[in-house]
Amino acid sequence: MSKLNQSMGSADFWLRLLYTLLLALAWQVTELLLIVVVILQIGFRVVTAKADPRLAEFGGSLSAYAAQIGRYVTGASEQKPWPFMEWPTDNTAAPLSKAPAEEI
Repeated sequence: MSKLNQSMGSADFWLRLLYTLLLALAWQVTELLLIVVVILQIGFRVVTAKADPRLAEFGGSLSAYAAQIGRYVTGASEQKPWPFMEWPTDNTAAPLSKAPAEEI
């Protein structure tokens, strides 16, 4: 029981709890923005038959931000996401243009 009292009395515990609650709010906003991006991309695909590259890039970085939030609040990372560090870039996204077919 002493360890429980010691950890809950720690300023680090309460500060991390505060960050977790704030990032939970940021998660909800991010989720809504991702839904908007999806709806807009569907609209672009209906009208132009292709995805908007700027919107795809924003969606990718927004997804990377959501992943950073998830890693921090679950304890998988001690690094706090934006605004405590730079906004993430989506380095994992495949280009929107079709890659040439592999030769056999």
